[in-house]
Amino acid sequence: MKKVITILLLSLVIFSCSDFNKLVKSENTEEKKIAAVDYYEKGEYLNAVTLLEDILPFYKLSVEGEKLYYYYCKGNYFLGDYYLAAYYFRRFINLYPSSQYTEECQFLSAMCSVKNSPEYTLDQTETLNALDQLQIYIDMYPNSKRIDTANTIMDKLHFKLETKSFESAKLYYQTENYKAAVVAFDNMIVKYPSSVFKEDIYYYAVLSRYELAINSIESKKMERLDNTIKSYRKFVEEFPDSDKVNELKTVKNRTESTIKLMDKN
Repeated sequence: MKKVITILLLSLVIFSCSDFNKLVKSENTEEKKIAAVDYYEKGEYLNAVTLLEDILPFYKLSVEGEKLYYYYCKGNYFLGDYYLAAYYFRRFINLYPSSQYTEECQFLSAMCSVKNSPEYTLDQTETLNALDQLQIYIDMYPNSKRIDTANTIMDKLHFKLETKSFESAKLYYQTENYKAAVVAFDNMIVKYPSSVFKEDIYYYAVLSRYELAINSIESKKMERLDNTIKSYRKFVEEFPDSDKVNELKTVKNRTESTIKLMDKN
């Protein structure tokens, strides 16, 4: 029985493929249009996009052309070709600025950049582009039902950038590039005042300043040791109950001892 079912299913697939191939070769645009819409509504986006690609020029100036082009844009989106889909969404917006689908296309165009946003360890150009695109959408449609979704997505993208900044700063410290680490952690304190990494940022800022100071030339050492003490005080002020206080207290004591030795000399 299973063998019979398998043969029947295989026959249906072959018949279906044969049908589609005939449609592709057909010069009957109306027939292709009906089939393309049917494929789209069934979620068979590759077939839909293939047929729509052939017939769109014939419907460009018609009322139907608007919806067919909308299906074409979304078909590419559902196929996961986000760079291509973004291009067609932008074209749709330019061709049909007053369409009922324009707002959705603007949002999905931004979503293409969101989908193309990589892991935080990689280059974040596409993430920045996604944030720009979502902000443009919010500015254009402030009363849209998609605003909450857009803001939630933006929060996630901002967190990705924040994570990258923190990990990059920490890498400077781990690779003993203490000057760059100090600058990077200080920048994070200014840029992300409510960061989820805030305690670690202040912690590594103290350690980075200490390492920078003790490895400095004599003419710069005293100033950098003083900055280490100031950084320690900021940490204690912000996180008095932190389990890192005792460790940093040891760093502070070493720093003060070094300052006293330098004062004697």
